[in-house]
Amino acid sequence: MKLDEIKKAVSGEKYNFLHENRHLGDNIILLGLGGSHAYGTETDTSDLDIRGCALNSREEILCGESFEQVIDNATDTTIYSFKKLIRLLTDCNPNTIEILGLKPEHYLYLSDTGKQLIDNRRMFLSKKAVKSFSGYATAQFHRLENKSEGIALGKRNKNAILHNKIGKHMMHLIRLYIMCIDILEKYEIITYRETEHDLLMNIRNGGFLDKNSMPTDEFFGLVEDYKKRMSYAEEHTEIPEIPNIQKIREFVISVNERVVIR
Repeated sequence: MKLDEIKKAVSGEKYNFLHENRHLGDNIILLGLGGSHAYGTETDTSDLDIRGCALNSREEILCGESFEQVIDNATDTTIYSFKKLIRLLTDCNPNTIEILGLKPEHYLYLSDTGKQLIDNRRMFLSKKAVKSFSGYATAQFHRLENKSEGIALGKRNKNAILHNKIGKHMMHLIRLYIMCIDILEKYEIITYRETEHDLLMNIRNGGFLDKNSMPTDEFFGLVEDYKKRMSYAEEHTEIPEIPNIQKIREFVISVNERVVIR
């Protein structure tokens, strides 16, 4: 799905909830691509995922209330509240930290506050990334084991479906390690994987699966290589142990202040 087609789709009737939901509308500060389109690993059958952030309202701020997120399953859209997003970003949560590292053209909407959030993305980066990204990578590895086990148990009628799912889980496992290494080595969030595109697509398309749709020894060797590289990067990185809490607090205060007095 090309970018102009995506923009046209998001402006269509299916996405009316972006304007009609009481938490969204003018409160939205950021809309961007998520999933495979954001990573550059989409295929012709890939779903369109949209991710974003909406400010908490004046009433929510003053009353100490908040919403978590607005999820529209029909369009695979998740819009986080500003309060929740900040909390997740501070923990270097992979599903949200990637929102701050999209290609510029992959932001479908950015308000001035959204631009400030993107410009100050480094304040969220810390060695917490190792634990958070490793946790998600481990979860992918377990999914991979479960899918492989299904084939090993003789469920041949599901072979083609599982083949595709296993390749996708394998790809995301490697992608998570690569993104974490970027954070540690480059102090940067790079969501679109241009450099590793061919490797990731080869993994996704089954290039590291054997004739029984099981991950090859070569793939597990690749995983070990990335794990070692991440450990080395963690040991030699210059990023802080924890994020810049004071700067994050000052940013949140300035944003919420503007909401309250506008």
